[in-house]
Amino acid sequence: MKIEKIFGFLGVLVIILLAFVIIWNSNIMGVAAGSLEKDAREEQNIAGDWKMAQALNDDMCAMLFYDEDTRDYTYAIYMKKEGAAYGYFFSQGGSDAYIGEGVRGMIFDDKGIALLSMNADKVCKIEVNDGVKKKTIEIDPIKPFVVVIPVNSGEITMYNTLGNVVSLYDTYR
Repeated sequence: MKIEKIFGFLGVLVIILLAFVIIWNSNIMGVAAGSLEKDAREEQNIAGDWKMAQALNDDMCAMLFYDEDTRDYTYAIYMKKEGAAYGYFFSQGGSDAYIGEGVRGMIFDDKGIALLSMNADKVCKIEVNDGVKKKTIEIDPIKPFVVVIPVNSGEITMYNTLGNVVSLYDTYR
C-alpha cells in the first residue's frame, strides 16, 4: 500500500514536470512586465550603467537604452502575442540611424505606434489629434525619449523647443 502511494506520487510529479516542459517549449510563456528591462539587458548585452527610456501599454513595450554621453544606444521592442500566451515577447531591437538623427516611428499593426528618439531635434511636445480630442505629451528636450501611442490615434505632430514641427520617420513592422 505504501509503495503504491509513492509510485502514485511520482507519477503525478512526472506528469507535472512533463506539462511544465511542454508549456515552456511551446513559447507561450513570455516576460512579465516587471522583468522587461532585465531581459532586454541580458539578451542584447546592454551595460548595466546605461540609462533607459521606456513606454508600455497593454500590447507592447518599447525601450531605448543609451550611454551617459548619449552617443551610443540600442532599442528593444517587446510585444504580447494573441491567444493563450502570457507576458511580452521580444520582437526586434538593435540600433537604427533614424533614432539617433531624429524620431523613428514604428507602427505595429493593431498593437501601437512606438516613437523612439535620442532627441537630437530637441522635441519638447507631441500632439496627438484624433479630430475630436487633442492630447499633448510633454517631452524633456534634453533627454532621449520613448512614447507608445495607440494605432488609431489620429494625427501626430511633434514640436521642438523653437516651436518648429519635427519630422517623423515611420515604418510599418
